[in-house]
Amino acid sequence: MEFRYESGGKTYIVRLDRDAEGYRAVIDGREYVIQHVKADGGTLTFLLDGRWVTVHTAQQGENRQVAVGATVYSLAPAKTRRRTLTGGGNESLNAPMNGQVVRVLVSEGQAVSAGQTLVILEAMKMEIRATAPHDGQVTRLLVAPGQVVERGQSLLELAGQPA
Repeated sequence: MEFRYESGGKTYIVRLDRDAEGYRAVIDGREYVIQHVKADGGTLTFLLDGRWVTVHTAQQGENRQVAVGATVYSLAPAKTRRRTLTGGGNESLNAPMNGQVVRVLVSEGQAVSAGQTLVILEAMKMEIRATAPHDGQVTRLLVAPGQVVERGQSLLELAGQPA
């Protein structure tokens, strides 16, 4: 399960996976081990890296409010890819998460096929491939190798059909 939350103007990705011992959470690239989860309504008590923690939660639509001590976080389901129209029939392919551009595999004017890898990002020691959502033509590159991008930032613009 993946969530995102914002704090101090920065967006964090929170990934929560169940394993044999309990859960593993990855928050902003740091892994936490969560064991002995006890739930009572909106209150969770668990062992986090060897210490007991109590968290209060409430759901508000798709979002969750999580209170840890005096700090309240607003969590929302993470979106894996966002596409927006940029005008003129072009579509912007956006970064699915914060990361660094490793390779740009296309050039402006190049025809591409649906599912083709266009840009490779590196985030949290993982390679993320941004792929063409449909057949089209790259009309504008907006990033270069080595550039750091934020989640949702436009990587390139793609016209609806190849010329």
